[in-house]
Amino acid sequence: MYREMASSMRNVILSLSLLVIAAHPAALLCNAARYHRSTALAASGLTSRSGDALFPNGTGVTRADFPEGFLFGAITSAMKHEGAEYVDLKTDNIWDVYARRDGASKDGVLPGECGKNYDLFKTDHKLTTGLGMNSYRFSIAWSRMLPNGTGEVNALAIAHYNDVIDDVIEQGLVPMVSLWTQDHPQVLEDQYGGALDSQFITDFVNYADACFKAFGDRVKYWVTFDEANDWAGLAFSTNQNPPGRCTSGISGQGEMNYGQCDAGNSATEPYIVGRNLLLAHAEAVDLYRTKYQASQNGSLGLALWFRWLEPLTNSSADYAAAQRANDFLMGWFLDPIFYGHYPDSMVERVGSRLPSFTAEEMSKIQGSLDFIGLNIQTASYVYERDFYLTQDEECYYLDWGVDITGERDGVPIGVGDTDYAVPWCIRKAVEYIKNRYDNFPMYITQTGWGITYNKTVTLVEETLNDDQRVEFFMTYYDELSQAIKEGANVKGVYAWSLLDGFEFNLGTYVRVGIFFVDSEYNRIPRKSALWFKEMLSQNATLALAA
Repeated sequence: MYREMASSMRNVILSLSLLVIAAHPAALLCNAARYHRSTALAASGLTSRSGDALFPNGTGVTRADFPEGFLFGAITSAMKHEGAEYVDLKTDNIWDVYARRDGASKDGVLPGECGKNYDLFKTDHKLTTGLGMNSYRFSIAWSRMLPNGTGEVNALAIAHYNDVIDDVIEQGLVPMVSLWTQDHPQVLEDQYGGALDSQFITDFVNYADACFKAFGDRVKYWVTFDEANDWAGLAFSTNQNPPGRCTSGISGQGEMNYGQCDAGNSATEPYIVGRNLLLAHAEAVDLYRTKYQASQNGSLGLALWFRWLEPLTNSSADYAAAQRANDFLMGWFLDPIFYGHYPDSMVERVGSRLPSFTAEEMSKIQGSLDFIGLNIQTASYVYERDFYLTQDEECYYLDWGVDITGERDGVPIGVGDTDYAVPWCIRKAVEYIKNRYDNFPMYITQTGWGITYNKTVTLVEETLNDDQRVEFFMTYYDELSQAIKEGANVKGVYAWSLLDGFEFNLGTYVRVGIFFVDSEYNRIPRKSALWFKEMLSQNATLALAA
């Protein structure tokens, strides 16, 4: 079997015109982990269809199952994949600094050591095209564009990203560009506390203006903030993400483990940051529509982290708990944009701790989206919590008034350890947006599968033992295609990720790339890359190798 699989992989390498791209040896091997939340999807103990099926009901899916003009893409991120930490005047972003703290990165690997996409972007674009994809999603490094956070724009960064965008288009790919992926310049944290201060709004809009001016003639899809809802909670109610501020002494419930922080207020700061991020997004969109829309004709969206939350039981209490959790996770950002106010459940439970907007501010927030981006790959059960908070226990996550679990009657919701692969979650998430927000245009701006890195495996095993990731994409894309056939207004889907790279607080503990990146930054296709090439190039369904 391995001989046949190895032969198939060699054919893929030839068909993709892959050369082994050798670069300078890395200081450390950078192989990604996806999940900056509690832990990652793990490959340990999983089997393919040759044994116990990983997803017994999984079916093949093809390009023909999606609408004409649908965007299929892969993703890289400046912070996670560029490397080139101080090249071309780049300064530290908040993750560069935070990852240097003891224990902040699970294996001690730092963002600047990973990926080498800054130098090898042309190779990465060719790999994306070679898979049959027609779009490429990436981010711009704010700390490279504006090394001081504001002020003079870095001409070297403009030249580089012009080259990147031109090459993306030359390769026949539609660029979708994110402006922020938890990576604003550290100098803004040092000067005024970053997103906790309203000055962040002004500085972000100035940065966005520089990007629109330099690149907007070619970029037609912009994402202002990537997973802002998740970051506002994790970074200001836990120590998982920078700046790692939270109320000392609050411990988590269920799956939630908050850690200890040196400073912060988990009862107020997440909501202050959420308000400032919403205003920064709205002001940037208003600027674009006023100054650039007529000539550039682009679209702007938010990419939000969406863990599907399924009621644990059929009780009305658990259904209410699930809706309330979705209010705090998604409605926190989307309801002001679509309805002009926060969800009622947030107003009721958070009260005066929930910062308000002026009429002028809300007029800019409401309607400030052209599309919704969903980063969706997992699900959990949720149930009503049967106790109430004291004032000392108030915290963004505890405000939800729910507990979260991965099991029902001892049976896991999906495959994994605490973040599970649950194919139907993508369909339910899309249907939720369809029903709650009037079927507004959507992109699946991220979905993917992380595999725990095993340093003892051989290169052949590393590149071929990828069945579980193939199963993930096969079943998730199939569920997505069914939702679209039932009327969901989804315009594209982006695989996380093209490459192995740095993954938040897990460092390099697991890998998520459909291309393996070795210690010399060679890009080597995994079986999941073969699956994409086959799926996107023919109408016949693709099953796993026996």
